[in-house]
Amino acid sequence: MIKSSKTRREFLKTTLAGGAALTAGISLMGESACRNEKPQQPATGPGPLPQPLDPSNVTLRGELGNRLQTATYNVLARPERYPLESFASSASSKPGALWYDWPGDQIGRFLSVLHLAEGYGWTPAAAKRAAIGDVILPLQTPEGNFGAPGTAKSNDVKILSGNAFALRGLMDAYSDTKEPRYLEGGRRLARFFESIAPAWETKRDGKLHEFYGHCLDGLVALYELAGDSWALDLARRLASHAGRTSHTHHSLSLCRGLVDLGRLTCEKAYMDRVEDFLAYCRESMAVTGGHPESLPAYNEDEGCALSDWVVVNLLMFQGTGEERYLDAAEHTLVNHFSFNQFVTGGFGHRSFAQDIVGGKDWQGWEGKFGSENPGCCSMWGAWGLGQVGRYVIMSSGDDVLVNLYAPADVDLPERGIHITMTSDYPGMSRARLHVCTEGDGRFALGLRIPPWAGGIEVTRAGKPVSHASSGRRLNLDGPWKNGETVDIHFKSGLRLVSWPAKDKPGFGVFDGPLCFGLPDSAADVSLAWAVLADAAGHPVLDRQGRPQLAEPSGRMTTGLAPISSDWQYPDVHKPRRWRVLFARKATA
Repeated sequence: MIKSSKTRREFLKTTLAGGAALTAGISLMGESACRNEKPQQPATGPGPLPQPLDPSNVTLRGELGNRLQTATYNVLARPERYPLESFASSASSKPGALWYDWPGDQIGRFLSVLHLAEGYGWTPAAAKRAAIGDVILPLQTPEGNFGAPGTAKSNDVKILSGNAFALRGLMDAYSDTKEPRYLEGGRRLARFFESIAPAWETKRDGKLHEFYGHCLDGLVALYELAGDSWALDLARRLASHAGRTSHTHHSLSLCRGLVDLGRLTCEKAYMDRVEDFLAYCRESMAVTGGHPESLPAYNEDEGCALSDWVVVNLLMFQGTGEERYLDAAEHTLVNHFSFNQFVTGGFGHRSFAQDIVGGKDWQGWEGKFGSENPGCCSMWGAWGLGQVGRYVIMSSGDDVLVNLYAPADVDLPERGIHITMTSDYPGMSRARLHVCTEGDGRFALGLRIPPWAGGIEVTRAGKPVSHASSGRRLNLDGPWKNGETVDIHFKSGLRLVSWPAKDKPGFGVFDGPLCFGLPDSAADVSLAWAVLADAAGHPVLDRQGRPQLAEPSGRMTTGLAPISSDWQYPDVHKPRRWRVLFARKATA
């Protein structure tokens, strides 16, 4: 979402000029068969789809659990930011909400956060949802949308975007409650999108306009939850026009609906469209896993886009089984997405460039919240972290897949399996799994081997496990004894990563999965710092094992730190700048 009046004017000027010429992102699709009773399978080939877990069966602990808890509290336990009156403002597009001129936006995002939070055990969710429903549903216009009556023919893309989030949120509310009022509200809103489709489905230079097109996941959810076949037909018609569009967050939100369609219909073409857009994003991605708010280049990042990037890649892993999507999700999750979170628990905006990230950029509402953006990013960041928890461990046919090595307690009740995972996440040099089973314990445990690990050493019940050096999974077969332990050691150390790979202008410094940077509290990051390296290109360490940097005058520093650690920096109004790309200086 575009934030300051200045930034919005500049961006929307190009958006509307183009127009003149021109769920929670995860639905229940992974739990149902393909259309027409086809066996459920990945869109790229045979075999069962890996299934994300219900949040009620996951308890995140450690660093990831702390981040999710803080992010959720920052949204759901802040009535001074999100009073009931602000939902009426969002519904009617009258002053009172942070983004009241994006009608429905706060409504949809908040309902989707509630959907996940209730799953993780946030008990006030039901009462909060009911109170919001009482306020907003009577304010839907005769045309079915939120906002001022008579705006169905408006060219204001803010109306489209806000209502797309509202559609997804209403379907999440219906999924949680099965109350007809949420279904009826969702249907009316979906009919609004149907009525205006001819004006927007090819309005972005012949492509589906992303501010309109991210209604896709809500339309598909309407079909899945209520059997409205016309909604699925509309979604498929719209998806046929999807292509590369400029606003990162809204385009990735559109991609969530494309993946939903791919899994539901088993048609690979939808996944191909998503992969094409992800490839477009990768062209502008920083070594940190960060993305600009607008493609192909922009002066700041956006928490909403980072959240969507992580989730869409997780969805693509679920839909295709390709490990590279897990790699991409993890890389951004533990680096730039974590970097974008603030000490408040919220998310927002930092200055963005290939070599230097962070620092103060847009700060709306007269700087009241600093660089945090509680109007959209804080909600969507909490939603994204909640989605991540569902993918830490997944079920796939008879197998159990361990994907992200974050501390968690995970239940697969239909399988009689409980797994407790501990680790030093996000550094991930080691992890331990404690496996409890009921019954015969016959299942395979698939351990992901991350690309940043030079290798892994595994012991099961204290005995070393031999495995081939190739491949991305180490499969430990059953039967499992109740209470068995698996210990994993990841072989990885400090290394330099050339970025961007195509022309090699600089190097990022990594230790395992973590990207290191030089904060402006340790040095002048505007200088051209270089990493000391030996003849083999490896960082030269000091006596304490720290990489050494030199700037052109010869001054030295060892002030590198993981950029993800910056979320505990106390000043959200003056966030630090971090140099993340360095030259390489050979030593004798």
